[in-house]
Amino acid sequence: MPHCMSAKTILRSSIAQFLFLTKLTAPELRGHGHLSIVTFHRVLPEADRQSYPFPNLVVTPEELDAFLTYFTEHFDCGALATQHKRYLSKEKTLRPLLAITFDDAQHDNYQYARPVLARHHVKASFFIPVVAVERQELLWHDRLGFAVLALLEQTHDGRERLVRILTETGLPVSGTGNLVSNIVGAAKELTLAARLRLVTSLAEASGANQAPEFARLMSFEEIGELAAEGHEIGSHSMTHCMMPECDDRALNYEVAESRRVLQDRLGLPIETFCYPNGNFDARTAHAVAKAGYHRGVTTTWGSNGLEADQFQLRRYDMVAKRVQDSSGKFVPALLAFRMSGFYPGLGS
Repeated sequence: MPHCMSAKTILRSSIAQFLFLTKLTAPELRGHGHLSIVTFHRVLPEADRQSYPFPNLVVTPEELDAFLTYFTEHFDCGALATQHKRYLSKEKTLRPLLAITFDDAQHDNYQYARPVLARHHVKASFFIPVVAVERQELLWHDRLGFAVLALLEQTHDGRERLVRILTETGLPVSGTGNLVSNIVGAAKELTLAARLRLVTSLAEASGANQAPEFARLMSFEEIGELAAEGHEIGSHSMTHCMMPECDDRALNYEVAESRRVLQDRLGLPIETFCYPNGNFDARTAHAVAKAGYHRGVTTTWGSNGLEADQFQLRRYDMVAKRVQDSSGKFVPALLAFRMSGFYPGLGS
């Protein structure tokens, strides 16, 4: 959907175009000697994106196609396990290495991302939250998000009930930006028990016990098909918890058990771990290494040099609207700017 551009946005777009034309942000230059990793979450048609609580986590199939067109033109693309091994071996490549990743095992990755990847002849990595797939249960932030939307849509005291539940939980009920995202961000600061109670209370108050069909997760059969086609399957923990809050026993369960289950179910090695919500610390990274993984990925922005900790690899989170003009058209110069290390507030 078209959006108005502020003076700051216009200025940054002009700078991006200048840097792109002078090749100062060219991936072939800025990405040389580094491993870049990009991450996507949901891939949905525009109508479904409008119904999803976190639209910034969504790209449409057309937007994914634009991203991949750019990436395959400027990078040597593939799944993370393959690209990381090539990078560590110091393989000489004509273009810088880039790995493409998808978090959360959403069914739309199978339905919509898979054919786009196939058209571009690109392999990717898909990170699986095991218990959610086994139970076919939405992740907690989706359950919370759909419940909040349902309450806001209720004409009879829905918002009042939402405010009451949030107040009783001790969460703020105002702020700038997307209300649902603000609530999820605040909920991450709660204890695990309090967070789950909040999700349950909101779901019960809203009656949003049945999420839209488009929101479901992949099955293990579909995940197996992705693996058979050459895509990498990695672990996204057992329960998609925030790992630093786990005690040692729970941490071992989230890391080691998820690897064991995935290897047993799929019959292939699981080499990569993706920290849920991007939450990690030295203890959790050590647990990932101890469990036999070869690498771990965070949500910290930036690329990776040879000095990078292989269990704290950085990634670039792909948000479509941040690389589009006011009409919604993909602007390569903006993406190059954001990944260059020159963009204000974004390190590399």
